[in-house]
Amino acid sequence: MLAAQLTKYLAGRMNPRHIFLIGLWYAFIASLAVLIVVLTHGPLVALVISLFLFNSSNGIIGPISFTLAMESQGHIAGSASALLGILPFLLGSAASPLVGIAGEYSDLPLGVIIFTTSMLAVSFNVVLIKKRKAMASSKKSVMFNYSIHFIGIYQSFKDNQQFQ
Repeated sequence: MLAAQLTKYLAGRMNPRHIFLIGLWYAFIASLAVLIVVLTHGPLVALVISLFLFNSSNGIIGPISFTLAMESQGHIAGSASALLGILPFLLGSAASPLVGIAGEYSDLPLGVIIFTTSMLAVSFNVVLIKKRKAMASSKKSVMFNYSIHFIGIYQSFKDNQQFQ
């Protein structure tokens, strides 16, 4: 709840994408702590604290990611919202058998899956944001070229009108 309140406080003061990145890296570092505690067979208190920190990152990532995902959907916002609603259940149903793969008394799969999903989230964000920025810059250059071409056609049309 504190992380959600922090997100609410930062929402008007920072770019939402920066808040999302802070939450994403916070989750990644907390998941790394979970993995380290699990691999070193650390004390239960250390595991509980690292899991608490990891779960608190959802207070940052959850609201901001939903907002960022929905802001560009416009006319298909209902379908996008439905997809965002079902996605956690689909991913949870795929990951739940993997958590118990080493037996019910092993915490190793838990640490590995939490770290892997956090690493994938950071990786997907880096790859997709770079792709999005590249697409945005190419769209700007294409739009610039089209606008320059249109201005040239308009100018020639205007010149032809003057001579008639």
